[in-house]
Amino acid sequence: MNDVINGFLKEKKVRNFRQQKNFVYFRWMALLVVIPLFFLVSDCPRTEKSFWITFALAILYNGFQTFLVLSKISKNWIKKFVGVAFYFDIVFICTFSYILNGIDSDIYILMFFVIAYYGFGKDVSSTINISIFSIILYTVSSFLVKADNIEQLNILKLVLRDFFILLVSYGVSIVILKVKKYDEMHKREFKLARTDKLTGLANRHMLEQKLEEEALYCEYSKKPLNILMFDIDNFKKFNDTYGHVWGDKLLSLFGDIIMQSIRETDFAFRYGGEEFMIIIRDLDLEKAKSVGDRIRRLLEKQNLFAEEGTSKGKVTVSCGVAQFPTHSDDIKKVVDYADRALYYAKEMGKNIVISYDEIGKLRQVVQTDMDAYVSK
Repeated sequence: MNDVINGFLKEKKVRNFRQQKNFVYFRWMALLVVIPLFFLVSDCPRTEKSFWITFALAILYNGFQTFLVLSKISKNWIKKFVGVAFYFDIVFICTFSYILNGIDSDIYILMFFVIAYYGFGKDVSSTINISIFSIILYTVSSFLVKADNIEQLNILKLVLRDFFILLVSYGVSIVILKVKKYDEMHKREFKLARTDKLTGLANRHMLEQKLEEEALYCEYSKKPLNILMFDIDNFKKFNDTYGHVWGDKLLSLFGDIIMQSIRETDFAFRYGGEEFMIIIRDLDLEKAKSVGDRIRRLLEKQNLFAEEGTSKGKVTVSCGVAQFPTHSDDIKKVVDYADRALYYAKEMGKNIVISYDEIGKLRQVVQTDMDAYVSK
C-alpha cells in the first residue's frame, strides 16, 4: 500500500512540476529572446537607457516569480499571485511598447500570447477582463507616445490593433467554452460509467480508485478508515416471492436509506447484487458500527407495498465492519475482513452489525455456551 501511495504522490508532484516549468520557460523565452529582438529591429527614438532599465526590472520581477513558482510556498497563494502576474506582464509589454514608439512597434503581439495563456487556465469572464485591461493600457500608452503631436497618431491603426486584441479574446473564449463543454460531457460519461443505474450509488468500477484515494488520505491524516459491507437478508427469497420489480424497488430503497444516513465525505457503492459498501473516514470503530446499525434499523422499519394496504412485510440487512489500518495496513485485506465479518453476521442469525475483531470474541462465547449445554 505504501508503494501505491508513494507512486501516486510522486506522479502528481512530477506532473505539477512539469506544468510549472513550462510556465517559467514561456516567460523567460519571451523576456530574454523575443523582447530584445523587437528592440533590435526598432528605430527606438527614445533613449536606450529607458529600455534597459525596464528590461532589468522585468528580469528582477520574472526571477522573483520563478522563485515563488518553483519554491515550496503555499500553492494556493502561488496560484493567486500567478493570476495577478499576467496583468503585470501586460503592464511591462505596454511599457516596452511606449519605449519602442507605441503603435509603430509590433511588440503588442506579445499580449496575444499572454491573453491566450491566461485564458486557457481561467474562464471566459477572466479572459474578457484581461483583454479590456490590455486594450485600455495599450491605448493609453499609444496616446502618451504622441502626446506632444497628437494629430500624428494613426487612430485607425490603433483601433485595428485594439480590435485584434478583442478578436484574440473572442477566439480564446470559444476554445474555453468548447473545452468546458467537452469536460462536462466527459464527466457525465465518466459518472454514468461508474454509477449504478438502479440505486444511483457508485459501482465497483469506481471502488478501486476510491479505495486508493481514501487509504492515501488516511495514511497522511493519521485517522482511521472504515469499510462497511451490507447484504440484504433473504433477498433471493424476496425476489422469488414478489418478483424482480419489487426486488429492484427494494434495492433502490436501500440505496436511498444509505445516502440519507451518511455524510458528504463518505462514499457508498453497490458492490454487486444485493451487496453494498460504505467507506467512512475519521470515525472510530464503534461510531462506524453505529452508522451501520442505524442503516440496519431504518431498513427494518420499512414496509413495502405492492398496492395500498398490501404489506410485503419487513426486510432486514446484515453488516460487517473492518478498519484500516487497525485490522490491516493493506486496504484490500480490510475489504476482505469486512466481508468475513458480514458472513459471520449471517451465521449469527442475520439482521446484525459485527466488526472483524468481534468474530473471535463471539465464537468464543458461542463455544462456551455450547460446552455448557453439552456438560448439562
